[in-house]
Amino acid sequence: MSFKKGDYIYIGSAKGCLETRLQRHLKKEKRKFWHIDYLLENKKAKILQIWTIDKKVECQTVEVVWQDPTTEIIKKGFGSSDCKCLTHLFFVKNKKQIESILKKIGFSRRTESGI
Repeated sequence: MSFKKGDYIYIGSAKGCLETRLQRHLKKEKRKFWHIDYLLENKKAKILQIWTIDKKVECQTVEVVWQDPTTEIIKKGFGSSDCKCLTHLFFVKNKKQIESILKKIGFSRRTESGI
């Protein structure tokens, strides 16, 4: 699968192990298990921002992002094999709009080294 140049948002949950999951995603060398691992194996792919929330709203967030006209579905089923969502990966045409949506839902941007 190929990805066009630009910004993407991947919406996922860590199911109780957020710090461990984030550290794993930030590693360059790892066994590929999750869909996101295959995306991040591309040397040009970089995690630029991580947004978190203390509630389980993964699929509700996907629904809101999917309805926004500034996003585009890249691959049906990407990151959503354990739920009924169409996808969890979107191409972002307007990064500021998506940041505004995340803030409105209650997400906050993490600021830590390595990102």
